[in-house]
Amino acid sequence: MITIICGECTRAPFGIAPDGLFQCDHCRHSLDLRDIDLDGSDVWCVDSAGTLGYVVDPAASLTAMSEALEEWLYATEPAVLHYASLSLRDALTDLRAAMCAGLPFPSHA
Repeated sequence: MITIICGECTRAPFGIAPDGLFQCDHCRHSLDLRDIDLDGSDVWCVDSAGTLGYVVDPAASLTAMSEALEEWLYATEPAVLHYASLSLRDALTDLRAAMCAGLPFPSHA
């Protein structure tokens, strides 16, 4: 999980507050879930300590793993085989991070 750091003070992460919003652990700046704008296939999550962060969506990780595995299976060049192996490793690492953050395994898997 990549921790989301407060943009106001740039010193501390956001933790969940009793009102359901997220609050900076240092300056107490509040962040509403509607204000979280992530790029691409990233999804927000909260770890067991209540810290806000983001990971790659598990469904996107599975898609990337499938594509990398197919590329690896049909690779005829050593460089392509190596690249596919690295891509598979990266996708698996992303999936593991999402699982460790408590996100569910995709149901369509």
